[in-house]
Amino acid sequence: MSRMIRMVHLIMILGTCGAAGLAGCTTPAHVGEYPHQHKLTGMTKATILACAGVPKKELSAGNLTMLRYYREAPILEESQPVGKSSISTIRHGCWATVVFADNRVVDVRYRFVPPTFDASNDCEEIFDACVP
Repeated sequence: MSRMIRMVHLIMILGTCGAAGLAGCTTPAHVGEYPHQHKLTGMTKATILACAGVPKKELSAGNLTMLRYYREAPILEESQPVGKSSISTIRHGCWATVVFADNRVVDVRYRFVPPTFDASNDCEEIFDACVP
């Protein structure tokens, strides 16, 4: 009988841990400040276009311009080896928005896709060629 009780307790603990893990997956990842964001400040639009390439979208209003870039993780990064096989992980990427005022970078913002996965490395890689 005591073995049965221990088994029930183990199942309850595993169920609770699993529920807590799922709840943790639904909270957005923290978007902090990253090195390339600060190093781009003050660069011209021409410099960013030369090193980061053509953006997915460009928006302008008055003296403000925004360039939006997207980078998705490489396909091999999406599966993790487990023994002799692999398991699929979350497809993820990052939107980077570069804001210019009077042709100079004043802000760089990252938004993760999905928002629960920290994909800051994907955004940072967009601007690798822009920083020394």
